[in-house]
Amino acid sequence: MAVMWPRELPVSIKADRRKRAEVRTYDRLAAALDDSFTVFYSSPWLGVDSHGAEKDGECDFLVAHPRLGYLAIEVKGGGISFDPQTRKWTSRDENHFRHTIKDPVAQARDAKHELLKKLKACGKWQTRYIRMAHGVIFPNAAAPPADLGADRPARLFCCSDEFAHGLRAWVGQRLHEGRDSASFEPLGADGVAALTHILAKPFQLHFSIAARMADAAEHLGILEPTQFHILDNIADIDRAEIRGGAGTGKTVIAAEEALRLARAGRRTLLTCHSAPLAGELSRRLSAVDGLTVTSFHSLCGTLAKRAGVKVSGHGSALYEDHLPGALIDAAALLPSERWDAVVVDEGQDFRQNWWIALTSIMDPDCRVRVMSDSNQRVYDAGRTPGLDLELVPIRLKLNLRNTQVICDAASAHYSGPEIKAVGPAGPPVEWIMADGADALTAAAAAELRRLLHREDVSTSDVAVLLPSSDWVERFRIATAKSGLGFVSAEELRAGEVVVDTVRRFKGLERPAVLLVVAPSDMQSTELAYVGMTRPKTYLAVVSSGHDQKWLREIAVV
Repeated sequence: MAVMWPRELPVSIKADRRKRAEVRTYDRLAAALDDSFTVFYSSPWLGVDSHGAEKDGECDFLVAHPRLGYLAIEVKGGGISFDPQTRKWTSRDENHFRHTIKDPVAQARDAKHELLKKLKACGKWQTRYIRMAHGVIFPNAAAPPADLGADRPARLFCCSDEFAHGLRAWVGQRLHEGRDSASFEPLGADGVAALTHILAKPFQLHFSIAARMADAAEHLGILEPTQFHILDNIADIDRAEIRGGAGTGKTVIAAEEALRLARAGRRTLLTCHSAPLAGELSRRLSAVDGLTVTSFHSLCGTLAKRAGVKVSGHGSALYEDHLPGALIDAAALLPSERWDAVVVDEGQDFRQNWWIALTSIMDPDCRVRVMSDSNQRVYDAGRTPGLDLELVPIRLKLNLRNTQVICDAASAHYSGPEIKAVGPAGPPVEWIMADGADALTAAAAAELRRLLHREDVSTSDVAVLLPSSDWVERFRIATAKSGLGFVSAEELRAGEVVVDTVRRFKGLERPAVLLVVAPSDMQSTELAYVGMTRPKTYLAVVSSGHDQKWLREIAVV
């Protein structure tokens, strides 16, 4: 078997229908030639024309032998035609479509001469007069009946029958194997080594996290809208609860369904627990007629004020009881305030009395859509409204938002119906250990600087999530001299890094997230689950060694 560069063709090349002829030639050369031959596939070169301008080209295959010299080969698939009057070449594919192609003989001949120039310029080889040749392989075409011109003799071409049964002999023929070669010197092992240095020299450039994130984001951007088929499937169901873990597209589906319902002429309400998430959805769906986007508690306060209902209480009682009660009172005083469709995101966070309040503002024939998280390890299943609102359960099975490594890391804090990550693998999770408040803050600040200044990550793509508002203030102080602009989860301005708590960032996402876990402040599987599923493509976790063990308790098994 010949020595092949690359050792194996990439999957992307094998899967490319346009590369079928080249893939077949790669496999046949590998099998037909012994290990005294070295074969280089897809060898690009950059040369200079007679006017001094740069020109580039590519040799489909270069076959090198230490005694015989080298052969530059151009490959063209399909049925091949040449018109001597116009001097144009065409290829006919399997669907009988004709395509104009470059002159394969000229391509192989140019590559032969350009590679000799590169070889002479290489300090690893002593210039000598060697055999060099060029040829063309048509693996799908019949052999020409005669020469195609003075510079296109029939022996130049290896066609379907010879390709299948005589490829080794054809290569030898082109390199004049067995003939008197007294006027030529061997290419030599040093010549083969020099060609390897020129065409297959290994090198490594830093593959920035930003570039890997961009690759993953492109893949994920294609996947997310594929969940919209769920909405088509439940079009005839008036009331449904769509359940899925983080990353399964619940918020994307909620926004799309609210948009569709409003455009269909329904007075539509899209609501959720998180005020920052409501703000982001409102910005995304602004100026849509018939659609109201607001957080649940903001809705309660707005309608209570409009109805003249006084809201008392403070702290958790205000949000858990008094505001929902005020919404019920306001609904009784404002019978015209009814919605034809209600879409609820973060349904797992709604308490039973909140659902009662919501039903008070629903039209009798109201269409209801509830998105809720299926993580049984984190959320109390009793909070979901299933029986009360007679919702038909629909399950989401695919994670379309997070990379596979992020899903694996977050799986330590998920328990529920199986969710399959179908996105790209993505960059590995970065686990950064530090002990003590100052060390944790300094480590997070250093990782932020690395992402922005060394890894080329955009400030708009990063969120730093911390355990509490005290930690947010501590981080802002520690980075005060950085010159960076920080925003909260409610602002999300372009060009600035988000710095906020995990709780406030719930329901939101950024391509990259720095998650700071502090002892005793985040000993909650809910916050770990939320924090670790906010990034789409890159996650760095800053914690003590003890907390890291807890965070990775299942992920490392």
